[in-house]
Amino acid sequence: MSGDLAAALVRDDRLEDAGMHADDRVTCCAHQAWARDCAGRHPRLTAGRLLAGALEIDRIRARAGAGV
Repeated sequence: MSGDLAAALVRDDRLEDAGMHADDRVTCCAHQAWARDCAGRHPRLTAGRLLAGALEIDRIRARAGAGV
């Protein structure tokens, strides 16, 4: 990873934490790459994927609340 990319990842992370929308990133936090280089590598967002993600979050929260 180049120094420019590493610095951009840190900058995008900080900006996103401060309220920047994730779509405005110039880097990809999932692939640790420039966003333009991995645009086709992300699966399309569907209602099923959103539901599966929400169910997974609920499962994790339930396990954390149960002390498991």
